Amino acid sequence: MNAQYYDFGIHAHWGVESMHYVKDVTFGEDASLIRTKNAPTNFSIMRNIAMNVLRRENYISFRQAIRILSGNIQKLCYLLE
Repeated sequence: MNAQYYDFGIHAHWGVESMHYVKDVTFGEDASLIRTKNAPTNFSIMRNIAMNVLRRENYISFRQAIRILSGNIQKLCYLLE
């Protein structure tokens, strides 16, 4: 095994960690009281969809995008089309 192999593994790991950070800090996933049956999985999927929609629209900051879009129902509907 060479250094490139380990470099790839490290970068892949931090890519996953950055996604978990966004879900934990921005969306408050760890603090969520949703804990029964399929609800935690369903809400996690919805958070992933939200992150992908915001990335597709080239928002740099998820926190800023949530602030901007939270009062704009028409824009939210447009993004989900």
